[in-house]
Amino acid sequence: MNVIVTLIKEIKQVKWLFFWAVVLFLLGTMTSQLAPMMLQTAIDAHLRPLTGQTVFQAAAFLQLMSGYLLLLLMGAGLTYWASRLLRRSGNQIVADLRNRAYDVMQNLPIAYFSDKPAGQLATRIVNDTETLRNDFYGILVNLLTNFLRVVLTYGIVFYLNPALGAILLLLLPVFYLVQLLYKKLTDQPTKDFFEARSQVNTQVNETMNGASLLQLYGQEEAVLSEFEATAGHLLDADKRIIWGQSISSWPLTDFIRNLVVTVILTLVGYQFLSGEVAITPGRLFLYLNYMVDLFDLMGALVRQFPNIQRSIETGKRVQELLGEETEMDAAAELVMTDGRVIFDHVSFAYEEGQATLSGINLVAEKGQTIALVGHTGSGKSSLMNLLYRFYEPTQGQILVDGQAIDQFSRESLRRYMGIVLQDPYLFTGTIASNVAMDQADVDDEAIIAALEKVGAGDLLARLDKGIHEPVVEKGAAFSSGERQLIAFARTLFSNPKLLILDEATSHIDTETEEVIQRAMEVVKEGRTTFIIAHRLSTIQHADQILVLDKGRIVERGRHEDLLAQDGVYAHMYQIQQNV
Repeated sequence: MNVIVTLIKEIKQVKWLFFWAVVLFLLGTMTSQLAPMMLQTAIDAHLRPLTGQTVFQAAAFLQLMSGYLLLLLMGAGLTYWASRLLRRSGNQIVADLRNRAYDVMQNLPIAYFSDKPAGQLATRIVNDTETLRNDFYGILVNLLTNFLRVVLTYGIVFYLNPALGAILLLLLPVFYLVQLLYKKLTDQPTKDFFEARSQVNTQVNETMNGASLLQLYGQEEAVLSEFEATAGHLLDADKRIIWGQSISSWPLTDFIRNLVVTVILTLVGYQFLSGEVAITPGRLFLYLNYMVDLFDLMGALVRQFPNIQRSIETGKRVQELLGEETEMDAAAELVMTDGRVIFDHVSFAYEEGQATLSGINLVAEKGQTIALVGHTGSGKSSLMNLLYRFYEPTQGQILVDGQAIDQFSRESLRRYMGIVLQDPYLFTGTIASNVAMDQADVDDEAIIAALEKVGAGDLLARLDKGIHEPVVEKGAAFSSGERQLIAFARTLFSNPKLLILDEATSHIDTETEEVIQRAMEVVKEGRTTFIIAHRLSTIQHADQILVLDKGRIVERGRHEDLLAQDGVYAHMYQIQQNV
């Protein structure tokens, strides 16, 4: 119930639009429900007397029929515009929910994504919000209006015939039981359906990202089999929902309606044959019209209530995402002039009691190159994650130009950073948009200059469209080295104070490594640089090399000094030399 209340509160952002939708629905309902009374008058006052050879009053009859048709048209028109306003309200509400959910996702801590499949988050933001649009906001006014139409119809029936109205009240417990049956038949299948849909999205996402590995290891059939099984669960859940709908809504409500109408017509027919008719044709039409309306309206309510209940499941997931704790950030803007970095007794743990980094102390002066080496899991990437502020130290602090970075906004810190990863990510667009990162009013010459400085001139020369060459599928049309050069050009173009190179040469061949090394030297010029490297040949000229082991700095110094120490670094270097 709390979820429904929360979802209803979202209406406040379109309250006037929603208000007029409700008003128009009510007016449309009233005109539509009152129209049959004019038809009843036309039948009893002008058609029935014809059997007694009375004079047919054509003008009065046509006036009543015109009024009847006019009320029907007014009701249809009002309902049409109410539906349009309702759809517009629902679209705006869901658009806002989707935008907020996306914004929350953008501001979640990196730790949140470590155990959350991307497909699951995509389902929350795309599918679940769309379900809310269709199954909650799309029918909310219809549900309310149908309920009010039921009340209004009962009021009219009680006004016409209190005894008949009292008898028709027996329909309420009948339809309540039908509602319980519908809920029982569709509740679990609905939960299974949404869970299976989320799994399908996750599998599709994982298959797309790992397509090359799946093909290399010949896992296509296994993945297809797994996907078919999940899709089978989705189909099975959908079939059970349809079966529940078929059993408890249309056939059952139609059967009850036809049964009641048959009984009424049988009684009236028997009275007619006995010469004891106590009801006029127009009044009989009116009773049957409102009874059929009641059945249709309550049948619609039976089908609509589960949609609202179904929305509770999706609403819960959307609200859970919206309620996730985002990263708190300072408002102050960091201003970086030199790029001097200090790690002061920094410790960190992903999980409490399991230290990842312990007592890290280092100073990187302006323009220096600091290399981080060590075995997998030694803490190199974790150290940089703290500098990015993807995570916060559990002890100690990090200072840039004498300023504690946790006192300033993350965006202002990252604005001064340039990062090149081992597998650089290229966005869909063009080479130019990837270098300039979609900055407005960028001179093409500046982009070309950045690419040529890092050694990508040959790449531009072979492309027909140059820097405007399309980039699709993360840059799959380019080699690893070419993607790396574009990433270096992107970093050079942004002109950062701090440069972080994370295994920037690990995926390239020796020949390309020379090109990348020259690009690195160009980009590093005048910048404080941190290099995470496995290839020790790429860091021999670093101003300071830090050797990490189990989260601690066990050796530090220049290349020659560390070799002279004949310790961990020297051992690693010797192994690579012998390979």
